Amino acid sequence: MDKRWYIVHPIRTSKEVAESIREQSKQRGLDELFEQVLVPTEKVTEVRRGRKVDAERKFFRAMSWSK
Repeated sequence: MDKRWYIVHPIRTSKEVAESIREQSKQRGLDELFEQVLVPTEKVTEVRRGRKVDAERKFFRAMSWSK
C-alpha cells in the first residue's frame, strides 16, 4: 500500500498533536497506517543571559507531518 505525506496544522502545540495522532491511531487499531508522525525541528545554539544554550527549534511553526 502506497503511503502519502499529510501536513497537519494543529491548534495546540505540534508535539502534543503528534503524540495524540500516535495514541488515537493505536487505540483505533489504525497504527499500521501511520508509518511516521514528525515534528520537523533543528538543533540551534542560542545565547541566553550571556551563555550559549543548545535548543531545539521548529522548522515550520505549528505543523506536524504524518505518513
